[in-house]
Amino acid sequence: MNNIPLLKINNLTVTYPLNSEGSDVLKALDNISLNVNSGQIIGIVGESGAGKSTIGKAILGLLDPPAKIVSGEITLTDTAMIGLSESQYESFRGNQIGYIYQNPMTALNPVLKIGEQVIEAILANTAMTGKEAYNYAIQLLERADVSFAKDRLQKYPHQLSGGLCQRIVFAIAIAAKPKLIIADEPTTALDVTVQSSVLQTLIKLSQEEDIAIILITHDIGVVSETCDYVYVLRNGKHIEQGETVQVLEKPTQEYTRSLMASVPLIEKRLHRFALPNEDKMEGMTSHLGYLEEERKENLYLNKTILKVTNISKIFYTSSTLFKRKEAFKAVKNVSFSVNRGETVGIVGESGSGKSTIGRMILGLEDITEGSIIYNGRDLKSITSPEDRLAHCLSIQCIFQDPYSSLNPRMTAGENITYGLKVHKLIDSKNAKSLAQDLMTLVGLQRHDADKLPHAFSGGERQRIGIARALGYRPDFIFCDEPTSALDVSVQANLLNLLKDLQEQFSLTLLFVSHDLAVIRQMCDQVIVMKDGEALENGSNDSIFEHPKHLYTKSLLKAMPKFKGIAKQVGFNDSK
Repeated sequence: MNNIPLLKINNLTVTYPLNSEGSDVLKALDNISLNVNSGQIIGIVGESGAGKSTIGKAILGLLDPPAKIVSGEITLTDTAMIGLSESQYESFRGNQIGYIYQNPMTALNPVLKIGEQVIEAILANTAMTGKEAYNYAIQLLERADVSFAKDRLQKYPHQLSGGLCQRIVFAIAIAAKPKLIIADEPTTALDVTVQSSVLQTLIKLSQEEDIAIILITHDIGVVSETCDYVYVLRNGKHIEQGETVQVLEKPTQEYTRSLMASVPLIEKRLHRFALPNEDKMEGMTSHLGYLEEERKENLYLNKTILKVTNISKIFYTSSTLFKRKEAFKAVKNVSFSVNRGETVGIVGESGSGKSTIGRMILGLEDITEGSIIYNGRDLKSITSPEDRLAHCLSIQCIFQDPYSSLNPRMTAGENITYGLKVHKLIDSKNAKSLAQDLMTLVGLQRHDADKLPHAFSGGERQRIGIARALGYRPDFIFCDEPTSALDVSVQANLLNLLKDLQEQFSLTLLFVSHDLAVIRQMCDQVIVMKDGEALENGSNDSIFEHPKHLYTKSLLKAMPKFKGIAKQVGFNDSK
């Protein structure tokens, strides 16, 4: 890496008008400055709404109307980028500046083969044609660590994994040997092992091609292992900057320290995150009294609430005129038990069978083989509508995506109580009061019950989802990747909330995630899944401190290592 300034951004301010007259504006970026040298990887970190992606769009001239650059300068080498015509911007996009999108499956055209898409980028940005372009496409895929590069050119995106598709996006981004690549959350949708290999590819490209990279992310662990220099943003403002080690281990600003305190560690399990300005959940209101009463009764029931014995799930493909239906075993002979009041985590990569197990427990998928005993009863024996309803009320789910799990046309309160009213568990007169109480319980305001989902942030919507689940007085909650779409500080607050609720109501949680650090902080017992099999099952400490299976060891090795300022921010240790 040399020290030649490649990109300079000086005092950049971008605004969005908040009314038709333009008299009131939102500053998406407020007087932001940064420099990038050739061959350097810089990280831009911050929560949603910090302005991270706005920087990338401003560089490329892709700001969405009515966004407006009101002041500042953007210079790439000797070219002033602000004010260029669209045709001038097009000469830079792909040619001198590459862009890597967050979701590789939407960045690639689903109806075109990989080869067509890579070669299209080569033809558009280089002088190559014909056989030369084809051979160069193979070279690009090989440079981006895509195995069997020649064969991959004949595949469609849906036939490849997310990790391979992301590497192909890398290959397209470097087709014209750009000076700069903007990578906008390039690993968010990837499993930990795939994320690790993709980041190594990114570092390799930077070093070998002397490409400068701007890595936009909210994942502090990714920044700690990848970036030379880091900028911290909040609400469009520059908070802190410096060498990565300096900023992550010795931050000078309170906001940066709070971000570091929110990062879940894999080295040690904590009782809860010690977050600034966060109060632990307090007592309940009268409408929630039934939760505590029922909980006290259940404390004295059998210790084991869920027993899963040798379950398997087989899915079948559709048969055609030329092809028989084929069997795919998504879950293979899995056994485990869950005690009342504990949290059991299932961890593994995409396709490992985690969510399928949850769906069988919830009764959303039939069990092909084996048995699931819940509260002393075999799920296969639950056939009557009354028993089915009782089972569904006892087991609730917190979904992965807080945006699609709520009805956008219902208020928050209506989302919480709609199912209760349908099943005549509460009347309309008391529904609103219960919704308000549940909103308070999960850290929101009573009057928030009258707002529509779009008025809330992602973390707040997830809290509404938790409130809805609690309204059914469940004994057991299945948490399906409930924090994967959330910023690190929002995630930490939500994990603290779940811990507090579990402690107050003796809830039993089955927690599914591919994030080992989250599993480390939340779970008493851990099950490691791969290709439908449970490879390892044990206590939190035994899995993370003394793993036995080679696959478990590989997962732990692939995790971004971040120690940061854990000892300096007053983390609460495990009990």
